[in-house]
Amino acid sequence: MGRKNARAPGLGQSLIKNRFGKTQTGHRHAAELSAEHDAAQLNLQSVTELSSLDDFLATAELAGTEFTAERLNIHFVNNDTKGIISNDQQERIEAAQLEYQHLLGIPRRPPWTKQTTKEELEKLETESFLAWRKKLTVIQDNDDLIITPYEKNLDFWRQLWRVIERSDVIVQIVDARDPLLFRCLDLETYVTESNESKQNILLVNKADLLSSKQRSEWRSHFEQLGVNVVFWSAVLENEKLDENFDHSQLEGASSKSASCHFGALDVDDLFTREQLIDFLKSLIDKPNKVVGMVGYPNVGKSSTVNTLMGVKKAAVSATPGRTKHFQTLHIDSELCLCDCPGLVFPSFVSNKAEMVLSGILPIDQMRDHVAPVNLLGHRIPRRVIEVTYGFNISKPKEGENPDRVPTAAEILSAHALSRGFMTTHGQPDNSRSARVILKDYVNGKLLCSVPPPGVSGEEY
Repeated sequence: MGRKNARAPGLGQSLIKNRFGKTQTGHRHAAELSAEHDAAQLNLQSVTELSSLDDFLATAELAGTEFTAERLNIHFVNNDTKGIISNDQQERIEAAQLEYQHLLGIPRRPPWTKQTTKEELEKLETESFLAWRKKLTVIQDNDDLIITPYEKNLDFWRQLWRVIERSDVIVQIVDARDPLLFRCLDLETYVTESNESKQNILLVNKADLLSSKQRSEWRSHFEQLGVNVVFWSAVLENEKLDENFDHSQLEGASSKSASCHFGALDVDDLFTREQLIDFLKSLIDKPNKVVGMVGYPNVGKSSTVNTLMGVKKAAVSATPGRTKHFQTLHIDSELCLCDCPGLVFPSFVSNKAEMVLSGILPIDQMRDHVAPVNLLGHRIPRRVIEVTYGFNISKPKEGENPDRVPTAAEILSAHALSRGFMTTHGQPDNSRSARVILKDYVNGKLLCSVPPPGVSGEEY
């Protein structure tokens, strides 16, 4: 007798398959959801970074169109310069960004009335979302322009629309180290378009990572633009809520990550929890006040919400995109917070490495660690890296520029060898070291901040 095929299904499995059919498993993209789907069964999976093929297929499915494929060209990149942009390239990129700035926006919810059915509204929203996606392809077709891998799950944008509709004030939370990267101008425009009485507030979180002089520079910049800005540190205020926290540590001191760079910092100009709550209440002249909290993943939005509440209400994680559903949280009888899931708004960046260093892209999911570490080496001086981690980076070889910045391979090999991170083949595990170093950068252990426009790096 022949040997039985171990992979062949048995009689019982065949009967079950015939009776019930194949079981559908796994996450579904918003484009795969029918108009009649139950919102309670919706699996909100953030979709920001797709491969070129997946992105194309998802867009084609939304549009209900067919396509033909063509062979792509292949090019090779020098790892030592990967992620680094020359001055000429930077000038060309900035000129292109200025030209296409008007196309960079967020999707609008189409107008609707009480007579609009659920099916009609979902169809209108899908069409509006697809039109917005098509508009952004004009930018992506320009080789000099790179935009952040914006949220491609329609249901996340639906939650933003509902937060804006419910709220009297929209608080946009940004990272103090690069506020302009995380600020979405079109979001502010959309808020006022939806209702002129709604207000926009820019909450600069992690402001304890800046010196008082640096905060003053940014405050002057935003005041000149007429932006209502507040500087705040969720970390410091959360520490104050801890009964075991020694409040004497706050006298002229900042968080551990910042103190190692600036020493004693003056944080008197930062809003306290009580001051921020009173400030938000003062903006709304009615009994039931609703404030929407919006921002990129990993800017500290959930930490801010938890600190204002005094207890943990929103999930906090170092991984971007922890909050999945918007929720309403009552601070007291007057003030209610409407916490929106973290959204990656479309924004111009110089390259993908910048998005990793900014915390926009999850470090644990990055496919290339060389470019971000190369860029980190250009932002953080060699000596600072060596002192922070307690190792020596290989010096430039004879004939090379003695003042050149270290490459990613040199930084990662030195770190891996000093920590004992080795592969099974006995080589330095550069990938593991990259995750450690990049997370330290995002968390502020390796500190770098961007000056406001018009202020030189030396002055800043």
